[in-house]
Parts: sequence; C-alpha cells; structure tokens
Amino acid sequence: MATLKPDTTSSEVINDPVCYCTLGFSWLIVSALGLLPLVEATLQHSPSITPPVTAAFFIAVGSGAILRRRYSWIGVALHIYSQIAIWLSLFCASLTMVLIWLAPQ
Repeated sequence: MATLKPDTTSSEVINDPVCYCTLGFSWLIVSALGLLPLVEATLQHSPSITPPVTAAFFIAVGSGAILRRRYSWIGVALHIYSQIAIWLSLFCASLTMVLIWLAPQ
C-alpha cells in the first residue's frame, strides 16, 4: 500500500488504530458518496454532482492529511488519487443506472 516513513517502525504503524480508523472511515464515506445518485433517484430528486464532488475531494484530502503523519508523500498521493478514482467510478456507474432507470420507455 503506502511506504512507511524512515523514522517509524512497522510495529508503531501496526498498533496505530487512528490510521486504520481514518483509512476505513474515509473509504466508507467516499464509497457511499459514489452511490449517492441511487439514493437521490429513490427519493425522487434529480441527481446532482456538485455536493458529492466537493465532499469526496475534501474527505480524500483530509484523510490524506491525517495519514501524512505515518506515510510518505507518495503513499498519501496514491491514497488521495485512488479515493477520487473509486468515487468517480462508483458515481458514474450509479448515475448511469439512474439515467437508464429514469429514461422514458
């Protein structure tokens, strides 16, 4: 995954619950934001893109800033990039499903 900083030992990173909670919670929130168009369609709202984009970006960057204490810049950059890529793929797939579902027959 990400590379460790030279001044931290692997046992410090393994026993750090803050990193694991930050990593897991940020992935959970970003994945849920990717599926937001499905929720909006069931609530009879038209799917919007601006709030999920803003939230996904700030969650990815914020969790990267928290994880910066333990991982190198390459690891943090890959974390942010992969979270945005996963969000974008989930968002596009769910938006496509909503648009097909709401299309006139």
